Amino acid sequence: MNTDLKLDHKDTQMRIAEAHRLCAAVTATNKSLIVDPSSKNASLLTKAGYITQIGAGLYTLMPLGLRVLNRIENIVRSEMNSSGASEFLSPVIHPKEVWSTTGRWETVDVLFKLNSHSGAELCLAATAEEVITNIAKGLIRSYRDLPLATYQIQSKCRDELRPRAGLLRGREFRMKDLYSFHLDSTELERYYEQVCTAYQRIFARCGIGHRTVRTFASGGVFSQFSDEFQLLSDSGEDTIFLSDDGKVAINAEVAKDAVALEAAFGGAKMKLTECRAIEVGNTFKLGTRFTDAFDLKVINPQGQLQSVLMCCYGIGTTRLVGAIAEVCSDELGLVWPEQVAPYDAHLITLGVNDSAVDELKYKTIKALTGSGVSVLIDDRSDVRAGEKFHDADLIGIPKQVIIGKHASESRVEFKKRGVKQADIVDLERLQGIFRP
Repeated sequence: MNTDLKLDHKDTQMRIAEAHRLCAAVTATNKSLIVDPSSKNASLLTKAGYITQIGAGLYTLMPLGLRVLNRIENIVRSEMNSSGASEFLSPVIHPKEVWSTTGRWETVDVLFKLNSHSGAELCLAATAEEVITNIAKGLIRSYRDLPLATYQIQSKCRDELRPRAGLLRGREFRMKDLYSFHLDSTELERYYEQVCTAYQRIFARCGIGHRTVRTFASGGVFSQFSDEFQLLSDSGEDTIFLSDDGKVAINAEVAKDAVALEAAFGGAKMKLTECRAIEVGNTFKLGTRFTDAFDLKVINPQGQLQSVLMCCYGIGTTRLVGAIAEVCSDELGLVWPEQVAPYDAHLITLGVNDSAVDELKYKTIKALTGSGVSVLIDDRSDVRAGEKFHDADLIGIPKQVIIGKHASESRVEFKKRGVKQADIVDLERLQGIFRP
């Protein structure tokens, strides 16, 4: 713990550089901005300075928004690496030929298609099954090369007819897409469940695990069934039916299918509750749909030629930013879970041209940054105290540190977002509050 709080000019400048001032970190909170009232996440994230819309379904992530996205993607990357997958990065521009191999050039209606100056037909990446299967064909030469799992976190583009709901359904978005290749169904099932468990850890680490449920769903064109991970929210686009214990759910699209009900609930009769939810992840058992198209086969241990089995697993990371904003908020603004908040601490100073306040501010910054705490500073001299508190609640960093009339030489106020009462603490105790 850092208890040496003496300051010199060089050290002060270094500590300030490690923190970020509110006026530099965001363009400004836009409290009076008129935003689509049907999208809570778009309204809150715009008003709080996290995003700026530049077109239908197109958003710029401002510094605060990018920090939230980075923290989410770091959690996702950590869990994907722990699952044994290797990270790759494919181009955002795909040639027509790879999509034509599976027939999806003609059938996927959200592809952004374009022509190069040389006349080549291209599209912007909507997903990457074709690209990674084509690559895997050059990597998998024997059954001994299986299983293979690889993922990326990349921008995707889809020509949505009616982009809506802020970050939940845009024309450009960030996505983690994982692809796994297997010799047999036993190995496929084992790894598939391993990834589903990793997904549950991801949502728990993002602070929404308690309201995210694995949901039995249709497999669409890929398989009979799939799994979705649905975040319970009244503003969600999806309807699901949830078991009384909250552990099992089924998407409304397959709820009338006797086979699906048997698979989801094991034939047991359960009382189901209808709920609205936001899909924050999905997993598909693709079988040989893509590997057959690319003639990806191996000789198995019995000496027979067989197709390789495949799965895909997606999490929209920008969508997750919007989904968390939808459910982690109150009438004052955002209330970020600590694990994904843009900063660990929001430091608010009150009192203009007060040398004692300035000195305590520098000491506080040194105490926090020296302990590895990221700090957002609001020391604006032209903004009243009430507006600073309003902005702090709107921005939603879960821990606030206040230097005002109750502060002394080494004591500050500490409060949690959403709690009215502040505690007076010394700087050593403050460091302990932020210690993991």
